[in-house]
Amino acid sequence: MNLFGGKTNKYRLVPRAPGDTTPLDPTIVDALRKAGMDPARFTVVPLEAGEANALASPLFRTGARVEHAFAFETVNGALSAIERLIDDDLGARISKQDSKWVVVFDAPDDPSVAAGDAHQALAKRVTDLGAEDRGFTHLTMSLTKKTV
Repeated sequence: MNLFGGKTNKYRLVPRAPGDTTPLDPTIVDALRKAGMDPARFTVVPLEAGEANALASPLFRTGARVEHAFAFETVNGALSAIERLIDDDLGARISKQDSKWVVVFDAPDDPSVAAGDAHQALAKRVTDLGAEDRGFTHLTMSLTKKTV
C-alpha cells in the first residue's frame, strides 16, 4: 500500500505537527502501541531521495549489548580513547554534552564476564586520558526488516 501516491513504500516515523490528524495505518498504530508509544503523537513520511534506508544496521549490531560511557574534557582525550579501545567487537560513538566530550563504547554482552568487571577493565585503559566514568548500561538491540 502506498500512502502518499508516489513510488516509495518506505517510510520513517516523525513527530506529528500541531493540528495534524491524518490517520495512520492500523498496523502502524498497533506497532506503536506495542512499543509503548502514543500513536496520536506520530505520523509517517516517505523517505526522501538519497536518505539512507537502514542506517542503523551497520551502526548497531543486534543482540545483548553493554554500553560503557566516559566523558572527557578535550576532544583529543576522547578521540585518543576511541583509538585505543575500538576493535572488531567494540564500537564507539562520540557526542558533545555541555563542555564535555562523551564517548560511548558499545560491546557485545559476554555472559561469562560481569558487565561491571568489563566496564572497570575499559576504565583502567582510559583513565590516564582524563576519563570521567559515566557508568554502563545493558541493552538489547533488534533490527526488524520488512519488505513489502
